[in-house]
Amino acid sequence: MASIDVFRNDPKARPFSAGDVLLEDGAASHEEMYVVLAGEVEVVAHGKTAEIVGPGGIFGEMALVDGGPRSAAVIAKTDGKIVPIDQKRFMYLIANTPFFAIEVMRTMASRLRHMNQVL
Repeated sequence: MASIDVFRNDPKARPFSAGDVLLEDGAASHEEMYVVLAGEVEVVAHGKTAEIVGPGGIFGEMALVDGGPRSAAVIAKTDGKIVPIDQKRFMYLIANTPFFAIEVMRTMASRLRHMNQVL
């Protein structure tokens, strides 16, 4: 995601360590998504790796769209840093940074196409 620079010095950035479970499959969403600033995370659906997300990538975005439970687990592959994006900030970013909205939609479309191929 090219808009990572928007988050680079974010005061809400949180570090994570390799092996940390960042999201649990089926957990309540708390309506947050995350931008990976550094490191890599593994998205695991139905016990299989669905995707590796690195710097500039996002995960947890479906929670902001539908508020449903998490559809996959996310586990840290390496040490790194993420920035949480809550509903209010998400709406602000979409309204004021249209490219951000396009990137989120592209990510969701890409993941859906990938899952369709797997199934």
